[in-house]
Amino acid sequence: MRAVAVWALALAGCAELGAITDGTSVSYGKPSNGYLVDAARLPDQGEGFTTREVWKRRHNRYGTDELIDMVTAVAHRMHTRIKDVRMVVADLSSLNGGGAYAFHKSHQSGRDVDLLFYMRDAEGKPFEADAMHQFDRFGKARDKSGLSVDVPRTWLLVKELVTAPEAIVQFVFMYEPISQMLIDYAKSKNEPEDVIVKARRALKQPGDSARYDDHMHVRVYCASDDRQFGCVDIGPLDLLVEREAEQRRTMQAIARALPRTEPPTAAERTAEKAAQEAPDSAAAVWATSPPPPPIATMGAASVSLSSLLRAR
Repeated sequence: MRAVAVWALALAGCAELGAITDGTSVSYGKPSNGYLVDAARLPDQGEGFTTREVWKRRHNRYGTDELIDMVTAVAHRMHTRIKDVRMVVADLSSLNGGGAYAFHKSHQSGRDVDLLFYMRDAEGKPFEADAMHQFDRFGKARDKSGLSVDVPRTWLLVKELVTAPEAIVQFVFMYEPISQMLIDYAKSKNEPEDVIVKARRALKQPGDSARYDDHMHVRVYCASDDRQFGCVDIGPLDLLVEREAEQRRTMQAIARALPRTEPPTAAERTAEKAAQEAPDSAAAVWATSPPPPPIATMGAASVSLSSLLRAR
């Protein structure tokens, strides 16, 4: 069970978030107006990834369990292919989420992470990103350092992100000319069409913020458990619906392939029929998801309280 209760605690005229959980993370609210409960911390470095001092000092190293699992797993998979440089991770969210210590309009609910582009130096050699360098529409550094976006490796990173099993990526915010360079490269290498389509739909340049020409901003969808406790996805749900439908079909195929000594029970037949009839449209996610619980007492006195976390 993801969480026992999430409620608003009124104190001195302010509604603040507190929680009683089983120790796993809860993303609450929207990316630009939310909180993070029982956050997981991303180490400053690990297999295949590192960060720089500027982001260490900000202490925005926290995210949901799913986001942290994805970042570390993607870094591990990248490391199996790329040995000479590491993936550089910048800001995530603060310990409790919210905007008080964020340096961003979003990054408030533990589902956002900034990653730097893979780069090459003036001689074309792999260069481990030391900072956020702004790149022009040709992928060349605007600071005249001679650095450039390493398109093949940055494409590989995007590919790993949009196919990651640990969490479902909703957006990879990026400067559109660089995004198109990645897509063109993928097509030239005959990458799987479904992966290219996923990447093209995830890659966006927002119109109401920075153009993301110096890093990529990755956002994952709410975990299904968190959705029940008030996590809110903003924007298209298509990638979420498609991935959940893929997962459902995979599980059904595995179940059908397993040897059976007895015929399926009535309950199993009902469950399989329901799964087959489950809608695969984005609108249906909202229609079938239970509404978030009221931000008020939720019967917390009736549960066994293993931990009382905080009232932010």
